[in-house]
Amino acid sequence: MRTRSLEQVLKERVWNLVGSDLEEVETEIGRELSSPVPLIQEMAGYIATAGGKRLRPMLLLLAARLAGYRGPRSIRLACVVELLHTATLIHDDVVDQAPLRRGRPSVNAQWGDDASVLVGDHLYSKSFASLVRDNDPRVMETLARATVSMTEAEVFQLERKREGLTSEADYVRIITQKTASFMSACCRIGALLGGLSEAHVDALTRYGLDVGVAFQISDDSLDFVADQDRLGKAIGADLREGKRTLPLIATLARATASEAERVRQLLRRRTLPPDEIEEIRQLVIQHDGVDYALARAHAYAQAAKQDLEVFSPSEERETLGLIADFVVDRDR
Repeated sequence: MRTRSLEQVLKERVWNLVGSDLEEVETEIGRELSSPVPLIQEMAGYIATAGGKRLRPMLLLLAARLAGYRGPRSIRLACVVELLHTATLIHDDVVDQAPLRRGRPSVNAQWGDDASVLVGDHLYSKSFASLVRDNDPRVMETLARATVSMTEAEVFQLERKREGLTSEADYVRIITQKTASFMSACCRIGALLGGLSEAHVDALTRYGLDVGVAFQISDDSLDFVADQDRLGKAIGADLREGKRTLPLIATLARATASEAERVRQLLRRRTLPPDEIEEIRQLVIQHDGVDYALARAHAYAQAAKQDLEVFSPSEERETLGLIADFVVDRDR
C-alpha cells in the first residue's frame, strides 16, 4: 500500500470512528484558549489555527473506544493532552530557537521568547486545571509521570548536546522519555477510561510507547530527506540546532575516521551555513543513515501492532494498527 493511499484510508477510518469527537475536542480547545488578556488571545488564535494532525488526542480517543468507553471525559482529556503537547512545542521552539513550526513562523519567531515561555506556562496551567476538574488520580498520576519524564529527557538531551556525545542508547532514551512517554500516557488514559484489566491497560500503554518511538525516529529521518513544504520545518533543522539524531549517529558509526571527525568539527560550531548542512546531509545519505533509522522505526511499529494482539479484532484495533504503519510511512 502506498503512503498516500494509507494516509487516505487512515483519515477515513479515524473520521468514521472519532470524527465527531475530534470536532468537539477542537471546540473545547477554542474555549480553553479564550482569555481576557489580549496578547494571550492573539497568540492563542495563532496556535489554534496552526494545524497538526492531533495525533495525541486521536490516540486517546481511539484507545478509549477500544476500551469500550463512550462519554464526555474522553473529549475533555483529549483537549488536556493537546494543550500540554502545544505547551511543550512552544517551549521546545524557544530552546531550539526554531524559526518555523508546521510551515509557518513559530510562536517565538512571531512574539519573542519571553511571551512564548509565558504562554506555554499558561497552557500548562490550563491543562492541569482541567485535570483537577476531571478529578481522577489515576489520570493525574499518568500525566504527571509523563511530564516529569519529558522534562528530564529535555535536560539530558541538552547535556549530551553540550558534551557533543550522543550514543544510539542515549538517543533512544531521549525519545522514549520525551516523545513516546507522552503518547503512551495518552493511550493509557484511554484504557483507564474504559476500566480495562491491568494486562490490557499495560498493552495499550506499551503500544503508545512503541508508536511514539517509531514516530520520532521517522520524524528525525525526515529532517534529512523530506520535502520541506510538507514537513513544515526547514530541512536540516536538527543539524542547525546541533542535535544528533539516529540517522546521524548511524552515519558516524559507519563513516571513515576523517569523515566522522569532519562532522564533529562542524557540529561544534555555533552556526552552520547551508553548504555545510548539505555536506553532512549528503554524508548521511551516502552511508545509509536514514535507511538504518527507518528500519529501526519499522521494528518499533511492528512491535506496536503486536501489543494490540491481546484485544479482539475490531475497527478500533485495526485503526490503531494503521497509525503504527502511518507514522513510519509518511510522505517524504
